[in-house]
Amino acid sequence: MPGMLSERIAALRKERGLTQEQLGKMVGVSYQAVGKWEKGGAPDVELLPVLAAQLDVTIDALFGLESGEQINIEDTVYRWMLTVPRNQRVDRLCRLVWSAAGAVISGKSEDAVDISRYENCCETEDAENGKSTRWLRRTRIAMEDGTILGVRANDMSFAAIFPEPETGWEPFLEGNSLYRRLFEALSKPHCLELLEYLHSKPPTMRRYTPGAIAKPMGLDAAEVKDLMDTLTELNLLNKTELETEDGLISAYLLNNDEALVPFLYFARWLITGGSGFLNAPHRKSPMLRGKKWKEEE
Repeated sequence: MPGMLSERIAALRKERGLTQEQLGKMVGVSYQAVGKWEKGGAPDVELLPVLAAQLDVTIDALFGLESGEQINIEDTVYRWMLTVPRNQRVDRLCRLVWSAAGAVISGKSEDAVDISRYENCCETEDAENGKSTRWLRRTRIAMEDGTILGVRANDMSFAAIFPEPETGWEPFLEGNSLYRRLFEALSKPHCLELLEYLHSKPPTMRRYTPGAIAKPMGLDAAEVKDLMDTLTELNLLNKTELETEDGLISAYLLNNDEALVPFLYFARWLITGGSGFLNAPHRKSPMLRGKKWKEEE
């Protein structure tokens, strides 16, 4: 039988004398969805057990693995991911993480918690005393060997996985002075707006002068230069010099342009609170278990 997932689904369906519409009804999807699978698409990962059961095969067989063959789960997941359209792979990977995360908090396979379900909206709203408050639907899993945090919703989702090192997290954290420098910089007037402006531009090797940014932002060029120098000290910008007919001028290049949005979103996750799909405080030891404090005499 063909080895690609799409070809396997088509071959198994035809072997059992099923139309795409019949298989779709058995799995709970439209015949158009089955047609897309057979043309190179891929079922959602949570549908694989149902699809395999309706075709009377194992999930391994869907991927061309013969009975008794040793399973390489990493290779299987890799090959499955290649069947997903490129513009959907990050979303599918996130869903795959949440599909597997339920096993992290379960003692036995039959007790696995299903946390693969996504809500349509990442926010919920409460009204109390005439005031409306928006909350994020957060997922929090804290185990002795690590932590999983995130949001599971169709409009916005993410999964942050932190396996705990044997020595704890403390050796990998920087001194608080570094974090204070970052937060002090971000708290300066117009600093976040400056970063947002830079991130609103295409991610290229484009360099900006303070004057070029000050004009569209309606700011003073000297203020912008001071902010950009501060961000350069924190490695958020890279500073170079350009030689012009008026002499040398400073120009700045954005570093790590992919990190700001996740950083800001996680900051919102941290400080806005809100109930989650699953709040699993199974961890007994402190998060900073190696931190020693001087006892008061």
